[in-house]
Amino acid sequence: MQAKTLEIIKLNNLRLAAKIISEELKHGIHLGKRVGTGSEFEQYRYYEPGDEPKRIDWKYFSKSGKHMIKESQSESHLNVSLMLDLSGSMNYEEDGVRRLDYAKNLLASLAYLAHQQGDSLSFFTFQNGELEQKVAPSPKAFQKILYHLETEKASGSWPVTKQSFPSLKTRQKELIILVSDFLQQESEWLDIVEQMRHPKKEIVLFQILGKQEVDFEMKGSFQFKDLESDRIITLDGATVQKTYNAAIQSYLSGLEEALKLPQVHLFRVSLQESISELINRFLSQRTLY
Repeated sequence: MQAKTLEIIKLNNLRLAAKIISEELKHGIHLGKRVGTGSEFEQYRYYEPGDEPKRIDWKYFSKSGKHMIKESQSESHLNVSLMLDLSGSMNYEEDGVRRLDYAKNLLASLAYLAHQQGDSLSFFTFQNGELEQKVAPSPKAFQKILYHLETEKASGSWPVTKQSFPSLKTRQKELIILVSDFLQQESEWLDIVEQMRHPKKEIVLFQILGKQEVDFEMKGSFQFKDLESDRIITLDGATVQKTYNAAIQSYLSGLEEALKLPQVHLFRVSLQESISELINRFLSQRTLY
């Protein structure tokens, strides 16, 4: 039976929550396909910039004219970079579930799975216009990630002006997992994703949103607080419903379209969705990438 999100979060123990969630998974614990240059042939794929030319199957090329690379089972581990948005909007709460707590439990569970299969782990946070690497790859990276997740707090806003982060522009082969609400004034998050893109990288984006954020349907007079600026305004729910719902749907559709990029995968997540069901959905779809 799937553990409910609120019950998992109420445990207030990320290690225990991650273990419970991992035991509920139906499709194993592998975050990535184990393909590389081993001895057992698994599949062909097209040559990409960054691949070594010597890996091209020239015999296949002579017959087909296509530059293909043989991939096979590999014993090498996956490099997994976990990233967390710590902007003030991550403090949004609905039905007793705070977005930041959901994100922490999701990342702890993914870190646990990666740690169990021997992958290399690192952890980064985005806050107030700064990208900070909190944990570098090491034998104790998993324990350090749990420590930081337990203590991280969300506050402040992300600058609209474009930021440049050299550490995002590496060319190593890795799986990047970024958790955020991806709510932006202009194109802040799209700029960040663009900086991370490289043929050797796979980028997975988890966008966590509350039901009322996606489809506002509350009636009566409400005070709305901007979690990043602390500005408070009073509005009538029925008056803003139509305008808000049209605007948010337009934004979400535009974001989804903009992120239809090679090796970039967007998962839209409801705060009400079971974390174990979400990871199951993620792992199931990875078999199709």
